[in-house]
Amino acid sequence: MLMSREAICQDKNVDAFTDAILVHDQPRTADIFFRMVRRDGRSVGDALSVVTAAEAPFVQVPNHIDVRDGQITLINNDHTILGLRTSNALSPYLPESHRLLPLLQSVWYIPAGLDIWNQLLGKYPGRYATMKGMNVPLPKHGPVVWNADQEPIVEPGTLTERLHAHMIATMSGDVKRSYGLFLGLAADPANRPRLRDQLLFLGLIDLQDTVAGRKARNTGHKALRARAVVDLADAIGWERAHGVFYTGVPDMAIGPLYYSLYDAACVTITEAFPDAGKSLKQTNQIPLTPPEVEDMVRMLLEADIQTVWAQLTAHLHNGRSVRSLADTIQIGAAELILRTTVPRKFTEGQHPFDYCNTANYWLRTSDNPYQPRILYLMASFVNDAARANKLFSPVLAQEFSGFDLSGRTAAALLREQDEAIMAFDFARSTAVANAYLHTGADRDALMGSVAVTACKFQDDPHNQKISHSTFEEYSHNSTHLRDRLLLATVRLLAGWPKMPGERDCYARFMREWINS
Repeated sequence: MLMSREAICQDKNVDAFTDAILVHDQPRTADIFFRMVRRDGRSVGDALSVVTAAEAPFVQVPNHIDVRDGQITLINNDHTILGLRTSNALSPYLPESHRLLPLLQSVWYIPAGLDIWNQLLGKYPGRYATMKGMNVPLPKHGPVVWNADQEPIVEPGTLTERLHAHMIATMSGDVKRSYGLFLGLAADPANRPRLRDQLLFLGLIDLQDTVAGRKARNTGHKALRARAVVDLADAIGWERAHGVFYTGVPDMAIGPLYYSLYDAACVTITEAFPDAGKSLKQTNQIPLTPPEVEDMVRMLLEADIQTVWAQLTAHLHNGRSVRSLADTIQIGAAELILRTTVPRKFTEGQHPFDYCNTANYWLRTSDNPYQPRILYLMASFVNDAARANKLFSPVLAQEFSGFDLSGRTAAALLREQDEAIMAFDFARSTAVANAYLHTGADRDALMGSVAVTACKFQDDPHNQKISHSTFEEYSHNSTHLRDRLLLATVRLLAGWPKMPGERDCYARFMREWINS
């Protein structure tokens, strides 16, 4: 059975976290987490259960778009749960001494991520208000609780029928019913594998046709949110993960909801294969050849989407494996980042990359018969971002020619890489990483160094997210181009402007927490 939020809130640390979060005391919020783990001997899972229970009511939104002065305005997804999921997964890549750093960064961020809706209206302080240049005082009423907690809903019927009811409630935007049905299903451990699979599926199919010329974007965030929910539940234990469910599950049904691109993929694959492609993962076992990989990556960035989808269908007809195609599309997503040269545009390469990482994770951990259809969404997202930003030409060869990095030791290159990232010099950081890779030195050392650098940045969990996404895909990618995944994380960390660029959490970690 699942513990209720009331039961979890019996832990005195929930009140301590709540008090610190509501007065925006980021150091105290992180210190409570640190004390729970290091001084009280509690597990990281215990601490995550408690801190998510404390934050959950205050990170909700009523919708993901607003209208101001007659124009559509994006209301972003809550990032706190993304940071907690990522930092927990990224921790093993860091040296033992630094393993708590990413988690403390994510907990530090929580007070800045409350009530995003009112932040963007200038009525509540936090990261998004700061990004818009607003200095908003802390109101006495606190953040609005936009979605109340729900009791589990357990309806009669088979598991398949109950899952379908949850799916329809989510896709129709019925937040209360979707969340209640999820809790009712999650209470029985026997239901969780299929519920887990369905939540990831719902996140992956909720992807709009284009981000070009749009301010209202979901940018694949529903998929990232679904993975954050299930991964954190696995890490904490589903019985104690109510705060995670309350934080993330209601948002899966919050609009706008986009399914027309998935509809197009269904039509395409149904017309092309007698069983609508449901057996392709089992029947197709041939990997793409290196020339086919390179041609597909080029096509993803330079061709029109009809050509890309036609090539995907042709590869599937020719027995090419779903996993091999997905690995190749992930390289295409990395190429988006490697062709970007405008700092504010790096986010438009990062979001397709992280979406494809979640899709690949689902492909590796599920046998859902609808998986081949997601290849078309992955390819569309990468192609759409490339066309929206005119990323039709490679830039690395020209950039690399401007740097002479010969004679550097591997250790010296890692130090220079850290310096280049912290200086936001994306061209030099990418060139240094490339020089390191060409020495043949240990990739684990590179990833460990990058992970520490990523965790120096506070405020935006995507800095850690791209690092984990690239590392995870590097460990699984079957193509001969997988080193480009490691180049992508270095370039993105250096290229994406950090808001507001503070280093307080890292400074405190090095001063107080690392040796305690």
